[in-house]
Amino acid sequence: MRTIAYIDGYNLYYGLLRKSKFKWLDVYNLFLNQALNESSEIVEVRYYTAPMLGKMSDDLESPIRQRRYLQALRKMHPHGLKLIEGRIVASTPFQRLFRPIPEVPHLKKVQVLDFNEKKTDVNIAADMINGAWTRTYDQAVLCSNDSDLEGALRSIKEHHPHIRIGLVAPISGDDPRKISNDLAQFSDWKKILSPVHLSKAQLPDRIPRSHLSKPAAWNI
Repeated sequence: MRTIAYIDGYNLYYGLLRKSKFKWLDVYNLFLNQALNESSEIVEVRYYTAPMLGKMSDDLESPIRQRRYLQALRKMHPHGLKLIEGRIVASTPFQRLFRPIPEVPHLKKVQVLDFNEKKTDVNIAADMINGAWTRTYDQAVLCSNDSDLEGALRSIKEHHPHIRIGLVAPISGDDPRKISNDLAQFSDWKKILSPVHLSKAQLPDRIPRSHLSKPAAWNI
């Protein structure tokens, strides 16, 4: 089956990779050799993300590590892997306190620094639906646990019932109840990634024919 994998990069990172030692992940190899069975012919792996803003993290090196990682993916897989970037929008809204602060009992709201990823969900949904209508694939595999993508899966199943939809859930642990039911109900199969899958799909510590190497902080 001609297969395209659609990876929600931030959902994968925060759902599974953030607290792991497998951040130097070769997402193309992950799907080619770990997540899919032999009947799947990879047409393309599409990785959706957005450049980090320095003020998003207490560690100012985080955006640098992300850029190095994306460069490494491009260098390792100039064909077959496509990176689609959205953007992060920062705002400073006022939010109501959940609990009063004893030292300032009259304080009802605080101003916070908030970040929202833009375009990723829309880009994934549009690309999946476009691929179904143009018959680009026989099977679409979504790597996300974001229920906002339910509408795209529902539309594909309703209008193209012959297309297979796989769901690779980036969640910690192996409890299937953590998988979004909104997505699972429109999927023909689902799979939970394990640390074993991640460990077998790591980029080389040094990317051949380049100056790129695994960030030292990701060895911890």
